[in-house]
Amino acid sequence: MLAIIMTPIPRILLLQSADGAIGSMLIGTVVGVLFTYITVKFFIQFPGKDLIELLQKYTSSWVRVPVTIYFALMWFIAGLITLVMTVFLLITFLTPEMSIYTIALSLLITVFFGVLLKSKSVLFTLEIVLILMVPVGILIFIKLYSSSEFDWDQARLAVMHINEIPKYSSFVATIFTFMGCANLIIYNKYFKEKQNLSILSLIIIGAFGVFMLVTSYFVPIGLSGFDQIDQLIFPWTTSADAVRMKFGIIERVVFIFMFLFVTISFISMIVHWHVAYKLILSVFRMKSLQVKQQNFTPFLVVLVFSIIGLWLSAQLSQYQLYQYARYFYYTLPLLVAVLFFTMLAIKRGASQ
Repeated sequence: MLAIIMTPIPRILLLQSADGAIGSMLIGTVVGVLFTYITVKFFIQFPGKDLIELLQKYTSSWVRVPVTIYFALMWFIAGLITLVMTVFLLITFLTPEMSIYTIALSLLITVFFGVLLKSKSVLFTLEIVLILMVPVGILIFIKLYSSSEFDWDQARLAVMHINEIPKYSSFVATIFTFMGCANLIIYNKYFKEKQNLSILSLIIIGAFGVFMLVTSYFVPIGLSGFDQIDQLIFPWTTSADAVRMKFGIIERVVFIFMFLFVTISFISMIVHWHVAYKLILSVFRMKSLQVKQQNFTPFLVVLVFSIIGLWLSAQLSQYQLYQYARYFYYTLPLLVAVLFFTMLAIKRGASQ
């Protein structure tokens, strides 16, 4: 949810600010919380088991292999979008004179080794980053909302369009905000004790999702204006650059903002690509890459990820990134359907 600020989602919502974005967020939030409930409830029934183990145990190979490859592709693309977006942000606001290959490669080297970590280590890294970065994020949000540059009349003007018919693109973008729980397809392995999903937990998840959506939508409008918001390629970074901390160690909020959310983007990429990497290894392992006790297939998989990421970072334009990201979000209902049908197949196999 924190990472959505560094994705094309805010711009997709803001482009439809006068065309049903608020209605889409309301409906998408309900659907997203429902998706979270169903997904978490399913994995609670199988403590200490990931989707790979469940597919191998309860389904046939003709179901397991295509489903696994499909999920791996979707998780890889999700991480890829964050990577290319981060590269564009860095080259636009921080390092305009640096080669795009150098920026992308510097990101990919860190992500490369992060993806190769054990799943438990990725979770520990995620936990550490959240503990360190969430207080900084709260400080930035407070500063942005309390800034004298924030025009609340512009935010009220945006609310006036709440009666517009919701649009599909902003609806699916909202759903993506709540799809982080789907990473349990790999990380559920480390939740070995029986858990309970309380109503309070769902309320907290829903409330935080709503806060991130409202913040990612209304802050750029309040700082940049309702009529001009569709002209901004990076609405959040531009908005953060409009605010100053007069008595702060670092005056320009955009530098703190970039430090915070580039770090969160790193974790988002590692989490997504680690899931894709694990899924691919469950169906693809080359015996020819076995050297003594070490198989180098994992290195090959992550190297292919990195090469594709480097190539696309250099080839795509900002317009193409938003266009292709929108197409990716369009397919999310299909991903949800495949995931739910897979859950049903597993439950049926487990009951027999």
